[in-house]
Amino acid sequence: MKTLKINFFSLLILLGMFSCSQNQDEILDPTETANLEKSITAKIVAENVQTHVKSDGTFNNPTNPESSIKFDFGFNFVYPITLNYNNGTQVLVNGITDLAKVVSTITSTNYIEGIVFPFTVITNDTIQKTITNESEFEALIESHDTDHDTIPNYTDTDDDNDGALDTAEDANNDGDSTNDDADHDGDANYQDNDSDNDGVNDQNEDNDGDGNFTNDDSDNDGTPDYNDTDSDNDGTDDGTDTDDDNNGTSDNNEDHSNGSDNDNDNNDNDNNDNDGND
Repeated sequence: MKTLKINFFSLLILLGMFSCSQNQDEILDPTETANLEKSITAKIVAENVQTHVKSDGTFNNPTNPESSIKFDFGFNFVYPITLNYNNGTQVLVNGITDLAKVVSTITSTNYIEGIVFPFTVITNDTIQKTITNESEFEALIESHDTDHDTIPNYTDTDDDNDGALDTAEDANNDGDSTNDDADHDGDANYQDNDSDNDGVNDQNEDNDGDGNFTNDDSDNDGTPDYNDTDSDNDGTDDGTDTDDDNNGTSDNNEDHSNGSDNDNDNNDNDNNDNDGND
């Protein structure tokens, strides 16, 4: 009888350990469940980050993986954070590489739909902000608008409002514009009005006047003029070159605006002598 009691007691202990193990897989910290909300914003952020991640869980931009959130949403998480799947399970994310692995597995039936509040983010590189609820989280991503056109970056197809789609400013053609930064100033080309930092706005480097500055390459070196600090390859940087496209006409007399150019001098719609003719 004594042996039976001992065995029964041991069985209860084993069952308790098994139960705790099962719960640990589903809920990382049971005390946090009261703060868990469904979050459409968490779903939006996770799915957007997924577009910057390869199928193997690595970033398209490995040298600056934080750009996958920062450029489109204006913040980065302070880790760890706890995310909630639509099936009720949770995952503890300890860093940006963990986040990449999580989002790489998202499907239409298995996706992130919540986050444990509160959590902390870093905005403007140095400012920490605590997000306590879904309304604050939504306001955070809606407020990031590079060109101030009232369309938040994550839904804006032209973040810098230069006339070229963000996807068209993918200079290396890898399908991700976040790792294209011609002047290495920390701003991706698709959010930089002067991508090569030559003092000329990108939209004004439309030397052929066809309304698309991304296809202009004056020196035929494979780098579009708006990404090329020496567009005519004459050894003088565009910032100091008086004739960037080397067409014989001073830049001061060229306004590469959209329209026809009947005299083929790249002075589209220019009327330099006020006689009514370009």
